[in-house]
Amino acid sequence: MALDEGMGNAGQGSESEPSVASHAPSPGTLIVGLGNPLRGDDGIGVRAIQMLQAEALPEGVEVVEGGTQGLGLVSLMEGWRRVILVDAANVGQRPGGFVRFTPQEARLLGSDAHISIHNAGLRDALLLAETLELLPDEIIIYGMQPEKLDWDDDLSPQVEAAMPALI
Repeated sequence: MALDEGMGNAGQGSESEPSVASHAPSPGTLIVGLGNPLRGDDGIGVRAIQMLQAEALPEGVEVVEGGTQGLGLVSLMEGWRRVILVDAANVGQRPGGFVRFTPQEARLLGSDAHISIHNAGLRDALLLAETLELLPDEIIIYGMQPEKLDWDDDLSPQVEAAMPALI
């Protein structure tokens, strides 16, 4: 399970969505699923969070559906030691294939590569967080190749079948 890497190894996590206003700094891990679940495979990140909510998570791990946060992702990440981001991304794989990135690797891909399919991309949010000195100690990004981005609340069969490998 790809998202298990770096999460720790004991206890039960919280399913509650952290509030930006009341979120105290945490030494733990926040997993954020990004995307629009009404746009087919764009909902990959949100679906990943829904699947994780059914699992026993290690102590100190929280999951949150981030939706289409854009630059709002900066405040969501603030105060966490480790953040894992999951999103649909054009990563040059077959549908359902996924790639693990670091923020540094995302920067090296150049402006033509789409790490996120949202208006304000992940790269923009990470650059802003870095500028404001709000980056967590560690950020891991999982981008999964979508097949369809139509108005549909279901994932494509190929992407749905690949979700357990990501989780």
